[in-house]
Amino acid sequence: MHTQQTPAVVFKKIGIIGLGLIGGSLAQAFRRFVGIERLIVSDTNPEAVQQAFDVGCADVAVAVDDPGFVQAFAGCDVLFVCTPPSVACELLPRFADVDIRIVTDVASVKLPILKAASGMSHFIGGHPMAGSEGSGFESGDTDLFKGATYVLCVPENSTLPGADFDAYKRLLVSIGAKPVVMDPVAHDCRVAVISHLPHVAAFALSAIVANSHDAEMRRLIGGGFRDVTRIAASSPALWTDIMFASEPLAAAIDEYVNVLLRMRDFLVDGKTDDFQALLQKASRFRASIPEGLRAPRHGGEES
Repeated sequence: MHTQQTPAVVFKKIGIIGLGLIGGSLAQAFRRFVGIERLIVSDTNPEAVQQAFDVGCADVAVAVDDPGFVQAFAGCDVLFVCTPPSVACELLPRFADVDIRIVTDVASVKLPILKAASGMSHFIGGHPMAGSEGSGFESGDTDLFKGATYVLCVPENSTLPGADFDAYKRLLVSIGAKPVVMDPVAHDCRVAVISHLPHVAAFALSAIVANSHDAEMRRLIGGGFRDVTRIAASSPALWTDIMFASEPLAAAIDEYVNVLLRMRDFLVDGKTDDFQALLQKASRFRASIPEGLRAPRHGGEES
């Protein structure tokens, strides 16, 4: 006896708002690795839109101030809102009643985003753990998501059919990502430590040297300083937006400061063994992190 199976959900029409590093990389990856028939894009920067057309990563463009902006994305299988958190929070409610199968975002904070999308039963919070210190469409990379964890936060009120959710995960897998479902509170606390805090540290260290106005110190800068501060070359505007949206970040900074103070006290008190023990524990942990989780030049700006 033949059992009829439910046809697999296939995504053919995708919308992307925001053609920066992440949005641009998504557009390029979908065009290269997925059989997308129609990519609808939007960005406040007309140069980014033109670049998307130039490399074949856009079929239709709509201006943000166009009266038909919202309805231009009607009928999309997935709409990716790839903007800073504050902009995403303003945009998402506008798509609450639009005929779109799935609406999602890519911001590295999820609690404010899920609050803004409250009542949208077809919304899924998303955060690809991938990036670089680059910004703009020109920094995009079709391989950006290869091997990268892609966090998904599903709202409690979600009524999205399981088949649609599975198809969305398959879409992410097709560009090399590894989807992981996570509670939004746990996500924000973890990302505050492993992504937002490193940017704080990199910016702070760069600021110390910049504020010194010491030309000789600048000439002495070598690989260590460049490696540690690489992500301080990221967009200050974007990271201001992200950091102010990250509620757990202040506590993460406090924890970091406490570790620095312990190290300072060990130095002042001559506690060599305690100091070395702290370094040894940190060194062992760093050595345990697998290399090659993504392309070598990426991993800085996880927005």
